[in-house]
Amino acid sequence: MASSASSASHVNNNTGGGASVAVANAIAAANKLEVLIESFVSKLRRKQVSGSYNTAIATCKFLMRVTSISRWGTAAEFITLIHGIGKRINDSQPREFAVSNIVRRVLAIVRDEVNVKEDGNPSAPVNTSMFQLLVTNKNDKDVEKNGGGKVNEKSDLRSVIIQGIRDLMDEIQAVHENIAEMTLDLIHDNEILLTPTPGSSTVLNFLLKASTKRKFTVLVAEAYPNDIEVCHGFAKKLAQAGIETVIIPDSTVFAVMSRVGKVLVGTRNVFVNGGCVTAAGVATVCECAKEHRTPVFAVAGLYKFSPCYPFDRNSLIEVGNSGKVLSYDDSDLVGKCEVTNPLYDYVIPDNIDIYITNIGGCSPNFIYRIILDNYSQEDTEL
Repeated sequence: MASSASSASHVNNNTGGGASVAVANAIAAANKLEVLIESFVSKLRRKQVSGSYNTAIATCKFLMRVTSISRWGTAAEFITLIHGIGKRINDSQPREFAVSNIVRRVLAIVRDEVNVKEDGNPSAPVNTSMFQLLVTNKNDKDVEKNGGGKVNEKSDLRSVIIQGIRDLMDEIQAVHENIAEMTLDLIHDNEILLTPTPGSSTVLNFLLKASTKRKFTVLVAEAYPNDIEVCHGFAKKLAQAGIETVIIPDSTVFAVMSRVGKVLVGTRNVFVNGGCVTAAGVATVCECAKEHRTPVFAVAGLYKFSPCYPFDRNSLIEVGNSGKVLSYDDSDLVGKCEVTNPLYDYVIPDNIDIYITNIGGCSPNFIYRIILDNYSQEDTEL
């Protein structure tokens, strides 16, 4: 009897010790995840990571690490986790739209995989998988292990999600190249082009690619007062590529529009209604183009497409340093007038003719269809 009691006590001690280790590991994993989230949120708040492309890539890497180190048992738990994280990082920097777009794309990957498993037909096309390619092979799931049973479904789903995020990163990194391939169909010889967004790397690559086959002139709006240095750097790169480039003041856009063949606009975010957020001053340029019936082409990768509607347009506009508009040295006016310096503009869909994306050109009226192919309606609100 004593021996039996001793054995039972030993088993209980081992069981209690194992539970303590499991709890300690869970706490350590949760702390590690919290540190990771806080670090990323801090970078966004301080704008250590900024710009649509940079934030999109950084968010993909962040979510890949979250997927690797987080502890969850089912797809529903993982979706709940990512929803909570997505809300935190969106609240930290709501005007970096690419961050929440990437979170929603990753959630769509998870939901697609869950739907495939529920349907029981992994080889069937996924509803929203126009660009999400990964459906695990049934043979991989049914591999026998240790004489019976299936491979752990949680680890299988984790690997699918990580691979899906890798593919999403590859898509983002190839955006400029894929958009640039359409230049020959859109730009003609001896044409005059105007761009009011010199800060857009997509527009820059688009024009550089076109210059290898076409000869044209580019008018670059000065983008006063926030992007003057960026404008000059943009013009210098075009000139070095042999493109005839002219920097013009923003106030002369209407005067030169009658000679412009096309307006090229870079975007920060494209909404489901076909409108977009872009650099300050672009809305005025698009109004001028509409008055002269000049076509406006907006270039944007799919990672900039958002399933949200711009209900409150004022909330989309970030205000910058007013000292760039009115110097604080001008004491006669400072304090006697209100000066604002908006950094972004919202352009209505009626003022944009075509969106040029990495999957081709489309009308603003067709944006909703692309949104449906890439996002789940359940994730519109984070």
